[in-house]
Amino acid sequence: MSGWLLLAIPLGGVGAVLRVVLTEAGERRLPGGAPTATALVNVAGAALLGLVAGWGDDPALLVLGGGLLGGMTTFSTWMVEVDAAAQSGRARAALLLVILPLTLGALAYASARALG
Repeated sequence: MSGWLLLAIPLGGVGAVLRVVLTEAGERRLPGGAPTATALVNVAGAALLGLVAGWGDDPALLVLGGGLLGGMTTFSTWMVEVDAAAQSGRARAALLLVILPLTLGALAYASARALG
């Protein structure tokens, strides 16, 4: 198992780079900019993690899910965007930024896991 765990580090880096590329592309093309892009990347990551989780508990899958997909998704950026909306007086937007991605992510995970 330890050999597999060592792969989680570079895969996490690859996932983080993938997140930055996808988020930056979404910022320029999606209504809502960065928060929408971050939400979509996180929901896609949740769906992919659900798919991987549905395939079984092989150590390689754990590393793929925790490393690559863990690096691709981001809780911290999501919360910074929620805080920015709240601090700028957009309480409803902040609430939506919490509830909508959380709900969609949970549904995406569960649906994809059932397919896996």
